Amino acid sequence: MSTDKRIREMLAPILEREGVTLYDIDAVASGPHQHLKIYIDRPDGVKLAHCEAVSHQISALLDVEDMFAAHYVLEVSSPGLTRKLTKEEHFAKSTGHFARVVFRKGFAGPDKADGILEAANGGKYRIIPVEGVPVEFFFNDVARARLDLNE
Repeated sequence: MSTDKRIREMLAPILEREGVTLYDIDAVASGPHQHLKIYIDRPDGVKLAHCEAVSHQISALLDVEDMFAAHYVLEVSSPGLTRKLTKEEHFAKSTGHFARVVFRKGFAGPDKADGILEAANGGKYRIIPVEGVPVEFFFNDVARARLDLNE
């Protein structure tokens, strides 16, 4: 079983107990250390107390399970107002909000687009810019994307 999957399984009861959902996990090796970032979300926002509660509980489990051979750094936070959209489910949940999308090379359209994200027909998404023509695309056309709740 992959480390990511094991962490997700360990997190599930903790997140349910704390009333939050898992937005994403990012595990990055930096030298001899592992940096584990866990992003949690709630419809009415994540508070510091949520992050602390999840952090303490998952840290204890990770130590007992001895999942990392070396020292690790654990960070639990909200995905923030300018959250990355890395999964198709992030796109689906973010319709109606302002997004910034950079497309993969070879996309038959602009290199990037900013505007309101909408779901379109046939599994496509659409960016409605403030000015200009709407851009339709599939999730696989996206190189990187970010939701910007400040806009």
